[in-house]
Amino acid sequence: MTPLRFATSGLVRNALIAGLCASLLAGCATTTEQPAREAQITRPSAAFILPPPGGPAIVTVVETQFPNAIRQDISLATEARSVGENKISIIRFTGKGGDGSGTALKDIPFTQVNLTEEALAAWPNSGMAVSPYYVQNAYGPFGYAIAKPPNGDSCLYAWQRIEPALKPSGAVDRGAISIRLQLCRRGVSEETLLSTMYNLRLNVAVFPALKAPSAIGRIAAPIKPVGAAGFAEVIPSSQPTPRPAVAQPRPAPVAAPVVTAVPVPPPGAPIVPTPTGISGQTGVVVPRPITTNTSVRVPSPNASGN
Repeated sequence: MTPLRFATSGLVRNALIAGLCASLLAGCATTTEQPAREAQITRPSAAFILPPPGGPAIVTVVETQFPNAIRQDISLATEARSVGENKISIIRFTGKGGDGSGTALKDIPFTQVNLTEEALAAWPNSGMAVSPYYVQNAYGPFGYAIAKPPNGDSCLYAWQRIEPALKPSGAVDRGAISIRLQLCRRGVSEETLLSTMYNLRLNVAVFPALKAPSAIGRIAAPIKPVGAAGFAEVIPSSQPTPRPAVAQPRPAPVAAPVVTAVPVPPPGAPIVPTPTGISGQTGVVVPRPITTNTSVRVPSPNASGN
């Protein structure tokens, strides 16, 4: 009985060791594959990415599930006249990309994709131009192309890849996230159109919570209610702070014109024109002869001298 007991104990010990090794290997695996599922319509609240407040609104969300990823095509409302569709395509990998041998979705980096062709296919005959500028939003850098067709629309094709997060052991903690946005709007500027990429918000866990600033709760580290717009008031002032008065230069004094009074001639007085003969100018006034009531009597020729 003793040898049998020792043999039984060895079998149990080997089984425990095998189970422990299997558990360790399972812990080292990246992720557990999920069952593949054909495309189906899901509710808008389940979208992995949400447009900014004010639109464009979500019309439909079509979701396709792969063993290692989930893809969503989110159709957006449109008022544009250009040929194409407003939509967001997002792929959320749950593990590493497939190698193309099975049904797992391949994680193709943007360096191996002709993004110019994708932009032209999204908005054909619109004259897409790829931006040469470096930009980034809350989730990292992204690229984009712009078109301004003659119909008054402004069109955007943007792409972004959020790199996967790994555990200290090297296993995948969060798979990569690939985003493509194609959007045309009528009568908006390029800046307004591009702001959509800055205001997109992912509806899934992406990054761990950021640590609070080290100054919070620390002694000898005062924190004032000051933001980007200056001091933040609890109750805003009803009247704005008046600006300091700026001394204005006093204008130079202007001499008043000298007006000479023109004498008005009495009624009936003859007017002698000026030598220049210009009409409208006052001439020299000649006074009338003075008359008296004294008359001079002239003797008649027939009167006698007596």
